[in-house]
Amino acid sequence: MRRLFTAVTAVAGIIALACAQDSPLSLRETLQFAAGEHGEHGLPAGRRLTLAQAPDYATLDDAGASGNPGGALKLSVDAAGAIPRFPDAFIEENPVFGYAWADLDTGAGIVAVIHPAIGRDSRQNPDGWHTHPVVLSGGENFDFCVESIGGSQAGIAIRATVLEVNMAARQAGLSAADLDVAAAFVVQGDGDCVTTELGVEVLDAVPL
Repeated sequence: MRRLFTAVTAVAGIIALACAQDSPLSLRETLQFAAGEHGEHGLPAGRRLTLAQAPDYATLDDAGASGNPGGALKLSVDAAGAIPRFPDAFIEENPVFGYAWADLDTGAGIVAVIHPAIGRDSRQNPDGWHTHPVVLSGGENFDFCVESIGGSQAGIAIRATVLEVNMAARQAGLSAADLDVAAAFVVQGDGDCVTTELGVEVLDAVPL
């Protein structure tokens, strides 16, 4: 698994799919939300993007992951451009945009995402930024496939080019030491991702 993830990050980076949810959604509920107006077959087939086609906030200058004795997991990214608090044209045009912090050994990670195009899958901040624990596997048409999506409770702060996530470790299911890489990504429809039909395209990544 590490060899697979390392090979992808060497070319582009890694993904991952974030303010808060008051209670977790099941995978079935999440996928029903994600299908939205696109119906039972999920998202239409996606298209490849390049970093040059994305806004400056898809380029990562830095990222961090740390924990404290109280069990809080603190995650951050510092982008090359101001991160929008609300959807802009790029976010509206793509099913999901977000930032991820991932464990290359297992494919597990935390994502902070925003996705007005596919509808709601968060009960507390459905139209804005919110978090999910995710599990990824090697992709078919894109860099990765989404294998599972969980519910979580987390706080998100955006200040100009910096986005920060503060999450209890028990919600994350990961420690800061587990995380190897942070990434900016988009999610695209991919029928070859058997479990969810959701493919992940990495736009940029930095090591942690």
